[in-house]
Amino acid sequence: MVACAERNGAMRWQGIKVHLVAVSMLVALATFLGAQWLYTSLNFEQPLKKKLDNNHYVNNYQITEDAGVYTITLTLRNNGDFADIYRQIDEQLRSIMGGRKYAIELVDRPNDRLNALYNRGQFAIHEAMVRGNFRDMADYLNGYAGEVGVQSKVYIDSDNIYWYMQDGAYYLYAVLPRGAWPENAQEGGSSGA
Repeated sequence: MVACAERNGAMRWQGIKVHLVAVSMLVALATFLGAQWLYTSLNFEQPLKKKLDNNHYVNNYQITEDAGVYTITLTLRNNGDFADIYRQIDEQLRSIMGGRKYAIELVDRPNDRLNALYNRGQFAIHEAMVRGNFRDMADYLNGYAGEVGVQSKVYIDSDNIYWYMQDGAYYLYAVLPRGAWPENAQEGGSSGA
């Protein structure tokens, strides 16, 4: 049988003051959470903010976390080689974030014409992903955009396809991962059936 007693207004359970145990547990929990916040802040958040503050290509940024994935939303200054800037920022993030999961989101300012060009360009991009005809893709995207008076630049590396378009004060950034396409995609649209 469990012995509970109350002496002098203090609840006891088998000779232990219950309120002291509860207060001790709350203090330990608060200490643990504070230490975790301090570790996270000093380990990567402050260095990340400092790196982004000092990057002359970054105009503004926001860092959010949801379900263990950090989203770094960037507003870039419209100068320089878009792919080079993106790779530089991604390398900096990777070195600071360590094994933490993160995603880069770019703030752009598209208009209807840029969105229509982007949607039409998806066919050439998907075809290039499957067939490997990246020069044809770049020529098509830049040529089609040029026909309607839009500046277009396509870059590629082993990880991504980068597409930057500008129409006056409006601009659109697209970073398309090269490895995100189905491995069983076949030429000619065959489903293998």
